[in-house]
Amino acid sequence: DEAQLQAAVDLLKAQRKHIGEYWSDYAKEQSAFKSGDSVVGTTWQVIASLAQGEGTKVEAILPEQGSTGWSDTWMVATKSEHKNCAYLWMDAIISPKANAAVAQYFGESPSNPKACALAEKGFCDTYHAGDASYAERIHYWTTPTSKCLDGRTDVKCTTYEQWTQAWTDVKG
Repeated sequence: DEAQLQAAVDLLKAQRKHIGEYWSDYAKEQSAFKSGDSVVGTTWQVIASLAQGEGTKVEAILPEQGSTGWSDTWMVATKSEHKNCAYLWMDAIISPKANAAVAQYFGESPSNPKACALAEKGFCDTYHAGDASYAERIHYWTTPTSKCLDGRTDVKCTTYEQWTQAWTDVKG
């Protein structure tokens, strides 16, 4: 709702003086940590792993309170003319071999637990594959809508457009 959005904006503006850069390009973040321009920040495990591979001394942690995240998914359109092809693709991409390759390429936990046997040693541990207690602390992103997704009906929540404008205002 508007009060929550304003509280978030106020907090982000107060923190702005401590922020080197808000990144939207992983290479910029990786470079900022390597150069020392950034010393703390939000990241993805893949970026931390890439930075470590370049010799940058960084660690990725999941705060006790949890963090936000997302899950990449494949979908089949209900009106697809070639559903059989789509299902064959789904079967192929979630096979252990393909899933291990895709997970390692994108730097994500595989969706198929059997992929871990085919991944590089330690990969699934680094990406917390199958770690339910870790996954429980990830709060998945949702696109803001005027209908509150937390069940409240006594207020109108803010839209994606309002969040976008607020973010633009925060970044200056």
